[in-house]
Amino acid sequence: MKRTILSLLSMILWGISCIQAQDIFSANDLDPANVTETKTFGAFNITARNDKNVTIEVLEVPREAPDGEIFNNRIKLNGAGSTDYRSLSFSIDQKRDLIIYCNSSSKTDARILVLYDVKNGKTIAELNADPDNGTKAAVIMTSLSSAGTYTLYSKSGGINIYQIMLK
Repeated sequence: MKRTILSLLSMILWGISCIQAQDIFSANDLDPANVTETKTFGAFNITARNDKNVTIEVLEVPREAPDGEIFNNRIKLNGAGSTDYRSLSFSIDQKRDLIIYCNSSSKTDARILVLYDVKNGKTIAELNADPDNGTKAAVIMTSLSSAGTYTLYSKSGGINIYQIMLK
């Protein structure tokens, strides 16, 4: 009996360890704020300064993503950014898929969300953030091929981030 229970527990623990971790950073979990210095939220950082702030605010009209996710808050990058300000960063220890729920703050123009590899000092992707139509959140997906620290920021103009998922 003890042997059966130990075998069963071993199998359960092995199964749990095989499940890939998923990190989620959702604006819905944040309180409204004017961020003027680097703030850490679990595995994610918002990097800002007094003159290049990031705003966390409640939406007047919630945004719905194609997968049914509803967002009541947003992280406003408030304009062009860099690794030093108006950016979001995170570190991973293995290959991961990156899913970003976001929109350009413009109602007519798409904006470029830069994905920057801090370790290698280079931009690895420029992702299109669709215009904000006032009701829908767009979804951007890409893969990160190796461990490292990555930063997301707008190339020019504001981008609103609703959620970031690492799978």
